Amino acid sequence: MKTRRILSTLLLAGTVATATLAVTPTAQAAPNNGNCRGARAFCFWYNSNQSGSVAGWDLSTGFRGFENLINAGAFVGPGRGQGAAVKNNAASATYQFPGNCFGHVEVFYNSGWSGPSDTVPACGNINLVKTKNNNASFLVSG
Repeated sequence: MKTRRILSTLLLAGTVATATLAVTPTAQAAPNNGNCRGARAFCFWYNSNQSGSVAGWDLSTGFRGFENLINAGAFVGPGRGQGAAVKNNAASATYQFPGNCFGHVEVFYNSGWSGPSDTVPACGNINLVKTKNNNASFLVSG
């Protein structure tokens, strides 16, 4: 009887673990290439008006954002801010989507895609207002 109870418990634990893995997102982050021209991309700029160093991600790979920008690395393009962490250091953003201006990117004040946010339209540039130098996550929609 005791063996049966242990086996039932192990089977239940395995089922829960499998179900958890089945709903965990598997998309990996695109590398920060510091390039926001040409391909479909999302970029943060260190300064307002899309100036200074840039951090950019190719969205054509299926990458859809960071739940916590601590994982986003640093600004890699030349200019002021190069080498600074992306999290809490961006002043403007670009959503490059050549030939198809559809969707937007939401930049959030908090990690986990929550709190006040700024919306970057497809084929658009904005100066961050609610999340300027307080950007903790972003999510692509469309």
